[in-house]
Amino acid sequence: MSQEITLEKVRSQLVAGIVFSTTLENIGTDMGRTIELLFEQLAGPGITPTGPVMAIYHEEMTPDRPWDCEVCVPVTAALTEHPVLHTHEVPGGLVATVTHRGPYDGLKDTYNRVFGWFTEHGHTFAGPPREIYLNSPGEVTDDELLTRIEFPAVAAPE
Repeated sequence: MSQEITLEKVRSQLVAGIVFSTTLENIGTDMGRTIELLFEQLAGPGITPTGPVMAIYHEEMTPDRPWDCEVCVPVTAALTEHPVLHTHEVPGGLVATVTHRGPYDGLKDTYNRVFGWFTEHGHTFAGPPREIYLNSPGEVTDDELLTRIEFPAVAAPE
């Protein structure tokens, strides 16, 4: 079950992350492995994340070819010359957001609701969507998983 879709302003944040290529069929396994690698790499230089894990979908998820995804966490300082991690700023600004409650395999229905909502309200997409994992399968049951979805947006003229 998903909550109401709203427009909100969010602030920009510095993140450290890893970009990887995946497919719809393999995203769960690929993302899990990459999140593990992310935390292994953060431990090396002793960097503590300042917020939850986030996925940024830099390319459209298509069923017929691989596409790039990034997993990252907010950090307080940029990394220089790290062999695996890269840091960059996730832009702030206006986002359409909704919190999905339940298993990750139900996210597609929530995304479809957001796409319909954009069309219905005349808003425009303004950047790649991101998912912020407010808890994890290791902490709660699948039915209790909370995933905040954010789509950078330009509001329709009033």
